[in-house]
Amino acid sequence: MKQRVRIAAGQGFWGDWLEAPYRQVTGGPIDYLMMDYLAEVTMSILQKQKSRDPALGYAKDFVPTAVSGSPRMRAA
Repeated sequence: MKQRVRIAAGQGFWGDWLEAPYRQVTGGPIDYLMMDYLAEVTMSILQKQKSRDPALGYAKDFVPTAVSGSPRMRAA
């Protein structure tokens, strides 16, 4: 019998619903949480920010978003 792997998608682009990753983690059993910050619209926003300020160009909300569900996550 095959082992079941449950994958949840928390965000599809930067600026997507910020509560989605937390709801995925707390809403049911999952094995992996995926957040896609490489969507085309995200990349264009990040490049525009970086062109204005070289210290920018990254998704600033990634760590807080990921940490919001971390108490429910377990190390594999």
